[in-house]
Parts: sequence; C-alpha cells; structure tokens
Amino acid sequence: MMAAVQWSHQLDLGAVRTLLTSPTGGVVRDLLRRGLLVETQAKRNLGGIGGPKRVDTGRLRASIATVVVTRNNEPAVLVGTNVNYALFVHDGTGLYGPKHAVIRPRRGKFLRFKPRGSRRWVYARQVKGMRPNPFLANALPAARG
Repeated sequence: MMAAVQWSHQLDLGAVRTLLTSPTGGVVRDLLRRGLLVETQAKRNLGGIGGPKRVDTGRLRASIATVVVTRNNEPAVLVGTNVNYALFVHDGTGLYGPKHAVIRPRRGKFLRFKPRGSRRWVYARQVKGMRPNPFLANALPAARG
C-alpha cells in the first residue's frame, strides 16, 4: 500500500517583485543584456568596426548608449544617442530624407561647403542630400539573441 503524499506551496510575492523590477533582478539583467546587444550592433552598423569605414570622427558611434529606465512602474531599456545630427544620419536628408526634396540655399544663390578631406570651398545651387543609414532600426533584431 502506498502512502498518500501531500504538499503545498506559497508564492513569495516579494521575491517575484524583486525578480521582475529590481535592478539586480533577472528581468532587468536580461533587458540590459539585450539592450547592449542592440547598442553593439548599432555601432557596427555605423561602420569602421569590422567593416567599411563610413565615419568621420566616431563621435556618433561613441555616443550610442544603453540605459535602464522605469516606464509606468515597469523596467525598460533605452538605446540611443544625444548627438544632434544623429536623426539626419539615421533618416537621411534631401531627396533621401522625409521631405524628398533637394537641398537649396535659403539665402543667396549658392550653397557653400567644404567636402571631407578638402581645403577648397564648393559652391552648388542644390545638392541631393545624404542617403539614410538606419543604424538603430537595423540593430533591433540583435535583441533576439
């Protein structure tokens, strides 16, 4: 004859809350790990790290950071940059940007600029703009890893 076995359990809500919301809890650690994967991929997407060099100074690439925040009392992770020209790199400008129009001077007849690596000024009535490099959007699939 087999003896009856009885057991019971009690849910420790404090431990569950710690697991879900504490900065040292498993959920926040996993969010941070995934955010760092996205950050690393975004930096690679900007170029120069194991790929073609598409950077001038590296300021934008170096500014990409991952931060753990709380939104609506739930942990979240933000990956981004505070460099003011990042949106133009990400979304493009001119014909390739959101307005899909060439860039023309606002005052005067010509645009004046020095191309990268040149000492001479260039004058143009219009320019096409810069193609987008959605380095952050393209890095999001890295979060699955």
